[in-house]
Amino acid sequence: MAHENGEFNVSSEIYTETDFQSQAGINGHSISKFTFTWPEEEKSAGRNSVKEDRDGDLVVVRRKKSTLELEHSQSTNLKLVGLQVWRGALLLADYILHRREIFQSKTVLEVGSGCGLTSIVASIYAGKVICTDISDGGILSVIRRNIQRNVRKNVKVLELDFLRPEAWTETLKSDQDAGIDYVLAADVIYDDDITDAFIATLDRLLSHSNHPMRVLIALEKRYVFTVADLDTSAPCFEYFLRQFEELRYSRGWRMEYIPMGKIPQYFTYERVPQLILIQITKIPI
Repeated sequence: MAHENGEFNVSSEIYTETDFQSQAGINGHSISKFTFTWPEEEKSAGRNSVKEDRDGDLVVVRRKKSTLELEHSQSTNLKLVGLQVWRGALLLADYILHRREIFQSKTVLEVGSGCGLTSIVASIYAGKVICTDISDGGILSVIRRNIQRNVRKNVKVLELDFLRPEAWTETLKSDQDAGIDYVLAADVIYDDDITDAFIATLDRLLSHSNHPMRVLIALEKRYVFTVADLDTSAPCFEYFLRQFEELRYSRGWRMEYIPMGKIPQYFTYERVPQLILIQITKIPI
């Protein structure tokens, strides 16, 4: 964490843990390569297995690797953390690759999309992806450039600010009416005011849709030591749980944790124990 011009800057830990072959880009941004391995049964990729050639010699068939090239910042203030790439986005991308059959031809809405990594991966399988974030700091322009850079054509970029719901309700109305199948959110739990607005956003999406909808939230629980408790806690995540509990029963929401051990890792990054993936659904009445 750096202190600059009277304001604290933060940096995603992934940059120091993995070599993403970063190069200088425009506006002080970086261009990095995020490598992933295709799932086993992709036609373009073979399973890591042992086969024999015509002479009976063993041949190892290796699964194909690909790379997403993304523009992003290496450090920002707290308001513009969406300009960075965080572990939650990579975890969600892993989950999409793992459960690709459930996203096939579906409509996916990502909120707080940041640099667009998860939306780009979702677009490999989904029929339509709506990639959203705030407009501050040129984040939407970064997303559009990243989509073009990775040649994805079924992604629509819209502004969606949790703190300004009146500005996006009408914009998303046609997509909501058509039916959104999955809502994705990665690392949006880091500030209590934003958490309140995020839960209110989920409430609008789930309450105003008659279409079956699943919400997938990936985040890294960030622990701090408090003198008052003489113990470590994850205050932002715990606040989210308290606020969510106040609504879940009245709204008929179900929340479950998806075990990390059941999600293969396709992207290259350090998957820490603090990473979690939550699924939220609305209980039919």
